[in-house]
Amino acid sequence: MDGLPADYLARHPANAEGRVTITTDPPDMQPVMTFVANAAVRERMFLAYNTRAYPANQKILLDLLATRQEIATVLGFRSWADLATADQMMGSAANVRTFLAKLDEASRDGAKREHASIIGFARECQPELTAIDITSRGYWYEQFRRSAFDFDSQSVRPYFPYAQVEAGVLETAAQLFKVEFRPSAAAAWHADVSTFDVIDQGRVVGHFYLDMHPREGKDKWFSAAPIVVGSRGRALPEAALICNFPAGDENDPGLLQYNDVVTFFHEFGHLMHAILGGQTEWAGLSGFATEGDFIEVPSQMLEEFFRDEKLLQAFAKHYQTGEILPSEIIRKMKLAGAFGRADWVRAQLYYTTLSLDLHDQDPGGLDLDALTERLYKTLQPWTWFDGNRMYASFGHLTGYSSNYYTYAFDKVIALDFFAQFDPADLTGCDAGVRYRKTVLEQGGSKPGRQMVRDFLGRDEEFSAFSDWLNEEFEAEILGVTL
Repeated sequence: MDGLPADYLARHPANAEGRVTITTDPPDMQPVMTFVANAAVRERMFLAYNTRAYPANQKILLDLLATRQEIATVLGFRSWADLATADQMMGSAANVRTFLAKLDEASRDGAKREHASIIGFARECQPELTAIDITSRGYWYEQFRRSAFDFDSQSVRPYFPYAQVEAGVLETAAQLFKVEFRPSAAAAWHADVSTFDVIDQGRVVGHFYLDMHPREGKDKWFSAAPIVVGSRGRALPEAALICNFPAGDENDPGLLQYNDVVTFFHEFGHLMHAILGGQTEWAGLSGFATEGDFIEVPSQMLEEFFRDEKLLQAFAKHYQTGEILPSEIIRKMKLAGAFGRADWVRAQLYYTTLSLDLHDQDPGGLDLDALTERLYKTLQPWTWFDGNRMYASFGHLTGYSSNYYTYAFDKVIALDFFAQFDPADLTGCDAGVRYRKTVLEQGGSKPGRQMVRDFLGRDEEFSAFSDWLNEEFEAEILGVTL
């Protein structure tokens, strides 16, 4: 357990036999993979997490793939991937592969450089180390960032107690979208769930629920979900965030990582899309009923807002002293966060190619283990770890099916969108109102391609994504402060 934060250890006391029980829920799993110095413990957690629902889901997934291929064949498509992309912005599986080739080229050299930096640093610490496998990736990234950027990701957690972050997210969103959030007396499905009304120009335009902390029997991930689909003049939209952030109590403020704060605002972007886009005439086009490969744009764009020093300092205050998160720490945090972006793209390539390949071939005789390992070794720099059955709990294979490329594709659009905002006044500039009108309020009533053109005045360009991807390297070369 060495390396874990003190509040984590306090929440996981040893029993009479000296044993500690931890789960595969994200608030338990992520700190282990990032901070625990003992490699064997990280390996145990990795296997526990990546063998969830195995072997039961292996057959279920194969049956699912076979059924999808049968549907595609009956409808005259070569593969499920061609069927699933036919009504999306991308249009075809071939177009997806063209996009992935572009991502591959854009990230390859940067990922090699990042990997070489991590390997070199790790060997300085442990000369006998010859390679780093996926179970140690997060740990060595954390150690490298502490050394290279003088930034310890635990150092900012006291500035992000859960209740304070929630208030900061709500206030930032209220300023950006020109709405008000009021606590509601509406009943929810559990005592831990809080409810809010959304007020726009004095009238209630929707409701949302925040179910933000883990409990037994609850979905273990982070997502937004419609509860009531809105229809103008007929039904107010209702939506919920289902997340798993540390809850805290009277003795524990529930301190979040900076990445948790970004995730919160990401998911809140989906929620605002559901509410503000839930005013269309037809329920079937309401909320985030857009093409599946446009749906992540609003949420991914919001991730960039909390890289802004002024917005962060409005709510990032030390839970004990009230000290505002210092500018120098924010600068180091941004530098450290920029390092590893190419590696993130490589991870997205892996997940995306896996989801595409599973749905773009005859599933008869498909070897899930062999395909998963082969693609990993082709696209990832970190050594493969035997026993990894991540496909058995890769939930997006049921929802996005072949179209996991959405995250990378929408990142390109989202960064181009964000570049339209005034960095000196992100929440007050005209772009916020224009974005709300041309994108969010449209729900699914316009094609995603049209909404991109309405907001940008053109199709998306790759330049903002390329700048974002290379930001750390450019800062290093030019001595730029991010």
